[in-house]
Amino acid sequence: MNHRDERFWRMYAQGMLGETERLEAEEHLAACGGCLERYMELLMGVEEIEPLGGDAADAVTARVMAAIAELEPFEMAAGPNEDGQMSPPTDNAAARRKPVKRSSRKQTMIHYLIAVSVMLVLMSTGVFQRIAEQPQHWEEHQVSKRESVTTSIMERTAAVIDAIVEKPNK
Repeated sequence: MNHRDERFWRMYAQGMLGETERLEAEEHLAACGGCLERYMELLMGVEEIEPLGGDAADAVTARVMAAIAELEPFEMAAGPNEDGQMSPPTDNAAARRKPVKRSSRKQTMIHYLIAVSVMLVLMSTGVFQRIAEQPQHWEEHQVSKRESVTTSIMERTAAVIDAIVEKPNK
């Protein structure tokens, strides 16, 4: 991999490279994390972007406004589809409308009311009471089955000794 120096990346940032060098630089940035980091540091070191002068800013504004004026009404109303392409024109005005969003406060209240309703249903059926009592039931069940550790060790030791004693006899 051919790593480039800061002068090369500065020329790339200023758009002073030829088409093939620019494409090679972009491929290299995609593959090399070190050069990408060096390039990003170079971009962060730029103090300030030079503002457009009055005439240049007016020219950009005029071009953008002219492009907007050329758009057909359906393009402005429909917007891009899932693929990012403009939707084809339709005669149905309802299809061109954007979906109406509910206010966030109203949506929050609806979610709150749903949560409260679910909680009340669960409380009235006794689900929470059963959940609270379940650990006690498990504990009681395990205590009744549990035998002392010493007894368990003694039983296992006796089983091992019996197995050793029986082997020589076979």
